[in-house]
Amino acid sequence: MTNYVRDLQPELAVNYCKLITISVDDQLTSKEVRTALAADWPFLCDHDRKLLHELQMVDTTDDVHGQIYIPYTFVLDRDRTIHKIYNGWWYVGRPTVEDLRHDLREIMSKRDDWAYPGSGKDSG
Repeated sequence: MTNYVRDLQPELAVNYCKLITISVDDQLTSKEVRTALAADWPFLCDHDRKLLHELQMVDTTDDVHGQIYIPYTFVLDRDRTIHKIYNGWWYVGRPTVEDLRHDLREIMSKRDDWAYPGSGKDSG
């Protein structure tokens, strides 16, 4: 998230994009994390982990350690349909700033008023 704040946050506002974090922490802890990061996007709380279970984002196969909550990243299109899902179970499954930039460019390239070099659309 530090990379998102440093490298992506300044670009989101000018590109009409939004970022939302949903945490299993309580509201106070989530607020403290958001403040410490200097993040300007909302941090929502799923302290009772209801949403995680509804979305099946819980690994229940480990009898020793119990339930493990898997971090996911969802990139949504303008109509809130899922464009891409990152399964962050392993670190390499978590999107980099460049991954998210690429995804946002893909979404924007579907717009009639968008032209991006190499996209195949006429810019003018």
